[in-house]
Amino acid sequence: MNVLLPDVAAEPDSRGVELHAVGIRGLRLPVLLHTPLKTVQQVIAVTDLSVDIDAEQRGAHMSRLVEALYEWASKPRTPEDVKTLLRRARDRMSSRSAQLKMQFPYFLQLAAPITRTPGWLDVEVEWNCWLSNGASYAISVFEFPTMTLCPCSKAISEYGAHNQRALVRIWLQTKDNLSRLPDEYLPLVQESASSLVYPVLKRPDEKFVTESSYENPRFVEDVARELALRLTEREELSWFRVECESIESIHNHNAFAMYESPKRK
Repeated sequence: MNVLLPDVAAEPDSRGVELHAVGIRGLRLPVLLHTPLKTVQQVIAVTDLSVDIDAEQRGAHMSRLVEALYEWASKPRTPEDVKTLLRRARDRMSSRSAQLKMQFPYFLQLAAPITRTPGWLDVEVEWNCWLSNGASYAISVFEFPTMTLCPCSKAISEYGAHNQRALVRIWLQTKDNLSRLPDEYLPLVQESASSLVYPVLKRPDEKFVTESSYENPRFVEDVARELALRLTEREELSWFRVECESIESIHNHNAFAMYESPKRK
C-alpha cells in the first residue's frame, strides 16, 4: 500500500525572502580524478554544494544534491567536469545558480633529489566554483609544503642558519574559468622556495637538501615575490594570489607574506 507523504519543502512561502545559497555542507565522498599523467587517482573529498531558491519556495530537497554528487562521482572525472555537476544540481533543483566547494588531498609523485627514491607529496586542493545564469567561474587553491632558510640568520651567524617548514598557498583563476590540479605549478614552487619538502630522504638526499637550502636562503617575502613573478608569466591565468607562511622554528609565532595580482582581461 502506497502512502502519499506530504512534501513540506515544496510548500509556498509568504515571507518574500529569496535565499542565495541553500544546500549541504561537509559531505565526504570518494572521487576519482584523471591526472595530467594519464592516471586515475582516488581522493576523499569534503564537499559543500548549494543552489539558490525563490522567495516563494519554502525549502530545498537536499537529498537531490547528495544524489547529484554521488552520480557525478560514480566515474572518473577531470577538473573540467565540475561544470557538469553544477548544471546537474541547478537543473535538478530548478534553480538559477549553483555553488560548489570541494576540498581534498592530492598526491604528486616526487622522487628524492639524489637517490631518486620514489615518494608521494600531499598537496591540499580546494575548488570553489559557481554557475549562475549561464556564466561560470572557478578558483583553485593549492597548499604546498616547502622549506625556508632565513637569510638574516645566515648573515649574522658564525655557522648555521635557522630553517623551517613553510606553506605556500596559491589561488588561481584561469581565463577559461575551469578548475585546475596542482601538477604543473609544483616546479614554480620549487624554484621559489629554499627547498621542497620531500616525502622520503636517504642520507645523501638529506645532505643535498640541507646544503642546497643553505645556499638558497629565502624570507617569506622572497618566496612570495619569486612566485608572483613566475605566475605573472603564465598566460592561462586571469588572476592569482600567492602566500607563504613560515612555521617559525625560533619564534612562537609564524611569519607570512602575500601578493595578489590585478585582474587580467
